[in-house]
Amino acid sequence: MGTVWIKEFTGGLDTRRMPETTAGGVLIQANDGHVTRGGEFEKRAAFVPAYNLPGDLTTGLARTPDTLVVFGSGTTPSLPSGVIYQRLQHADGVTALSRVLSWDIFARKLYVAALFADGTVYHFYDGTRVTDWADGKARSSFDVTGGTGSSTLTALTVNGVEILGSTITWTTSNTNTATLIAAQINTFVSSPEYTAVSNGTTVTIIAPTAGTASNGFAVVSTVAGGLVLSPATGGILSGGVQPADLVSPGKFVRTYGSRELTLSETIIYGSGIQQPTKWNTDTVGAFFIDMATQSSDINELIAVAEYQSLVAIFAEKVILIWYFDSDPANNRKSQVLRNTGTASAKSVTQFGDNDLFYLDESGVRSLRARDASNAAATSDIGVPVDTIVSAKLRTLTDDERTMVIGLIEPRDGRFWLIMKDTIYVFSFFPGSKVSAWSTYTPGFNISDGVVFDRHIYVRSGETIYVYGGPGDNLVYDNVSAVAQLPYLDGGAPSVKKMFTGADAAVEGQWDVYASLDPNNPEAEDLIATIYETTYTQRAIPAMGETTHLSMTFRSRNDSAAKLGSALVHYTGEPPDED
Repeated sequence: MGTVWIKEFTGGLDTRRMPETTAGGVLIQANDGHVTRGGEFEKRAAFVPAYNLPGDLTTGLARTPDTLVVFGSGTTPSLPSGVIYQRLQHADGVTALSRVLSWDIFARKLYVAALFADGTVYHFYDGTRVTDWADGKARSSFDVTGGTGSSTLTALTVNGVEILGSTITWTTSNTNTATLIAAQINTFVSSPEYTAVSNGTTVTIIAPTAGTASNGFAVVSTVAGGLVLSPATGGILSGGVQPADLVSPGKFVRTYGSRELTLSETIIYGSGIQQPTKWNTDTVGAFFIDMATQSSDINELIAVAEYQSLVAIFAEKVILIWYFDSDPANNRKSQVLRNTGTASAKSVTQFGDNDLFYLDESGVRSLRARDASNAAATSDIGVPVDTIVSAKLRTLTDDERTMVIGLIEPRDGRFWLIMKDTIYVFSFFPGSKVSAWSTYTPGFNISDGVVFDRHIYVRSGETIYVYGGPGDNLVYDNVSAVAQLPYLDGGAPSVKKMFTGADAAVEGQWDVYASLDPNNPEAEDLIATIYETTYTQRAIPAMGETTHLSMTFRSRNDSAAKLGSALVHYTGEPPDED
C-alpha cells in the first residue's frame, strides 16, 4: 500500500507543464482563492457593492488621501456619501469627457490626464485645466446615422489622401459601425498618418501634427447600400492652432520627487520644481527629453515609475533607466533594457522595496536589481501563469489593454493584475518559501481600481465594489473556490494502481472530486463532501484503477474555507529500484 502526500501548496497555480507531468506542491487549478503564508489554499473574500453611481454621468475612479473620486464633464450629479465628483471640462466647455487616462496625487491634490470625445487630451490639477498644454491639431467629425447589413463605407479621404484602406460594413448599430470606422483608420497606415476616435455614433478624424496647415482640408466619404453619414457631403478639418511654446499633452502622468512627469509620444516632460502646472522650460526644473534619440526601439512611451533612486521609463519593447535631478542639466541615462516592456501603463506596480512588476506581451515580468551594482534586470516572476496570462491578453482590445491594472492588496501585500473580468493574484512570502499565483473571477468587468483606506475598491459600470467588505472583518459570499491537484502517479507513471481512498486537512465545507484519466479531465466523480480534517477518521473512499489520479476541491457555502493538505491512498507495485 502506498500514499502520496501533498503537504502544502507553496507553488500555487502552475500551467507550465501537462497536468500528468506536473509535480506535487502546485495546483493545476487555483481559482477564487489564494495561497496563505503557511502554504495553504484559502477561499477569497467577497466583492461587496459599496456605492451605486448615477447612470452614464461619471467615469473613472481615483482617490485622494481623504476620499474616493469619480469624474465627469457635466454639472455635479448626486453621489453617495463617501464619493466626490471632480468636473473636468474641455476648452470649448461642451465636448464630453470620455475617460480618465491616468492620475496621480501631488500635494494631496489630483493631477489628471483626461481624454475627451474629440480625441483631445487635457491635463487638470485639482480640477482646473493646465493651460501650458495645448493639442493644436485640426479635427473633423461626422456621424453614422443610418444603415443596414448591406450598407458600406468604401473610401474616406482627407485632402485626397485615403485614410480608411478597407471597406467597412454597417454592423449591429450606428454606434458599433462608428467604432469599426475609427479602428480601421487607426489600423491603416496613411501618409500623412491620420488617426480617429469614436464616441457614440460620432467619428472624429485628427490631423497628424499640430498647427494650421491642415485647416481647410476636405474630408470626402464614399458610401454604398444606403449608409447614411452626417454631414453627407463630407467635412472640413479645422481648429488647428500653433500657439507659442506648444507642448502636446501626455496620456500618462506620475508624481516623482518634487515635480510631475508625463509622457507624450516619444518625449518625457518634467514640470517645474513644486510647480505641477508649469511645464515650459523657462520654469525652474522643467525639462523635456525625446527618448527616440536614446533608443531606436521607441515608437511611444507608455509608463514611468520610480525605481530605487532612479526612474524606469517603459515603452512597449524597451525600458530606459534614468536619473533625474532637480537641475535638469544633471539628468542622465543609466541603462537601456531591450526586448521587454509594456503596452499597459497601469500594470506597472511597485512591489516591495526593489521590484517593479509589469505586464509584458509574454506575461508578467519584474524589473529588479541584478546584483550589488544595482544594475536593473528583468526576471520571469510570472512564468508559472504566463501561458494563461498571455492567452488572456490576446483576447483584449487595444483599449482594454490600457485598462489592465496592477495593485497591491494591503492586508497581505498580494499583487493583483486585473485584466477585465479576471484577476491574477501573486502571493509572495519568502520567509515561508511561498511564491504562488492564483486567479479570482469576480463575475463582472473591472475598468478601474484603487487602494484606499486599507481596502481595494474596483469599479464596474456604475457600481463600486470593495474587496472583503468595508470593515475590518472579511466578508465572504457563496463563490466556490477551486483547487485541483495535478495527476499524481506515486512515482510510477506507467504502473497501474488501485486508488483506495483519500484524506485532507480542511476548514469549512468542501466537495471532493476524483478524476482518473488525464486524457479526459472533464470526467470526474464526486467522492465526498467534507467539513473537517479526515486524518483521524476513516479515509474518504475512492475506488478506481488507473496510473494517475487528480483530486479537485470545491468550497461550498458563503463562509471562509481553507485546504491545508491532501493525501491519496493506493495499492500497486512500487517502481523498480536501480
